[in-house]
Amino acid sequence: MNRAPLKRSRILHMALMGTDAAAGAEASPGKPFLLRALQIALVVFLYWVTSISMVFLNKYLLDSPSLQLNTPIFVTFYQCLVTTLLCKGLSALAACCPGAVEFPSLRLDLRVARSVLPLSVVFICMITFNNLCLKYVGVAFYNVGRSLTTVFNVLLSYLLLKQTTSFYALLACGIIIGEWQARAVGHRGDMGAQTRRNNPAKHLWTLSVPAPLMVI
Repeated sequence: MNRAPLKRSRILHMALMGTDAAAGAEASPGKPFLLRALQIALVVFLYWVTSISMVFLNKYLLDSPSLQLNTPIFVTFYQCLVTTLLCKGLSALAACCPGAVEFPSLRLDLRVARSVLPLSVVFICMITFNNLCLKYVGVAFYNVGRSLTTVFNVLLSYLLLKQTTSFYALLACGIIIGEWQARAVGHRGDMGAQTRRNNPAKHLWTLSVPAPLMVI
C-alpha cells in the first residue's frame, strides 16, 4: 500500500503529540505537548553543550603547548574504547536494575556485525579525521566546516534518494555556506585582520560567493 510522504513538520508534530505516523491515530493520553516539547528542547540543549565541550576538550588535548600530546589517533582510539565500556556498563546496570535504569542490552551477533562493518569503518574514519582537522585548525573554522555535512546531506538526499527539502532548510544551508566562506577568507595568511576590517568589498564578495549554490 502506497502512502504519501509526510512532511518533516508533520512528523515532528506527530512525534511530540505521540501520534502514530502510519495510522494517523489521535494522540495517546500521555505527556502533554508542552512537556514533550520541553523534554526535546532539553535533550537538544544537552547535546549542544556536550558537543561543544568535547570540541574544546579535544582542541586542548591535541593543540595545547603545555601537554604537547601529538597523538590524535590514540585519542580517537581511547574515546571509542571508553564509549564501548560505558555502553557495556550501562547495559549491565540496566539488567541488574531494570526499574531504575533503561538501556538496551548488548550482544554480539556476527551476522549483524558484518553488515554494519562498513558503517563502523566510516564512523571511525570520521572521528579520526575530525581530530586531525581539529589539531591543525581553529575551533571556529572546525565547527563551521563540520556544519557543511548538513549541506551535503541535503544535496545527496536529492541526488540519491530524490527527496526534496523545504525553502527554510535551503536558506539555512546557504547561511552555513556563507559562514564557511567567511571563515575561509579569514584564515588566508596573505590577508591581515586590519585589511579585512577596512575593506567591506571583501565581505560583500564573501557573501555573494554561495549565492549560486543557494539557487541550486
